[in-house]
Amino acid sequence: MRVRKDLMILSIMAMLLSFFIVKCFDNQRIGYDIGVTTSVYKIQELMSQLKALQETNRELKEDLRQKEAVLNNYENEATERIYRGEEIRKQLEQARILAGLTDLEGPGIEIILNDRKKDTIMLDEPYSISDFIVHDIDLLEVVNELKAAGAEAIAINGARILATSRISCGGPTITVGAGQRFAPPFIIHAIGDPDALANYFERPDSIYHILTFYGLEFSIKKLNNVKIPRYYGEVNFSYARPVEGGE
Repeated sequence: MRVRKDLMILSIMAMLLSFFIVKCFDNQRIGYDIGVTTSVYKIQELMSQLKALQETNRELKEDLRQKEAVLNNYENEATERIYRGEEIRKQLEQARILAGLTDLEGPGIEIILNDRKKDTIMLDEPYSISDFIVHDIDLLEVVNELKAAGAEAIAINGARILATSRISCGGPTITVGAGQRFAPPFIIHAIGDPDALANYFERPDSIYHILTFYGLEFSIKKLNNVKIPRYYGEVNFSYARPVEGGE
């Protein structure tokens, strides 16, 4: 009886142990399944986030490309405006120089033109006194020869000479440019090639030979730097006007 009782107890314990083992196994399997399912969901969620980030990155890259294209256009337009502005500035500066509205300096020559000094010839020929003084036509001839020699700017006694400048007699004085009156001596400055300007007066038909023949003082000096002031008067056109397009 003792043995059978013991066997029964062992059988019951074996059954209980088997039950506990199976139960534990089932619990582990269920836990494993839950862990696997959770991992799959987590991976799917991360994949979705990754795809969303990739799409956002693509959109940002496209937006950046578009903004860079717009920026490049602005930069090109700005560069073009700067270039055009510089060209306009150069043209305006050139126009101001041609109009005589800018002080200039550069190599050139200085001419001093004066009446003949009083001597016995002038006293013996009082009716020919006009042959021995400087006239407006003489200054005009000097200016014309300077222009022909390539002078880029000319001034008489500091008065800038323009294409429209008048040089006319006014009794014992000569009116130059904007109503400025000067008496001799006349100091004429011209900017240009000093050799070309000076050599032009060596021509046989130059006004230099005519005036010096009558004893007028006519000196020429080459200078490394000549300063010529801007024109300060008004320029008025009574008859000339710009040609309209199509005319």
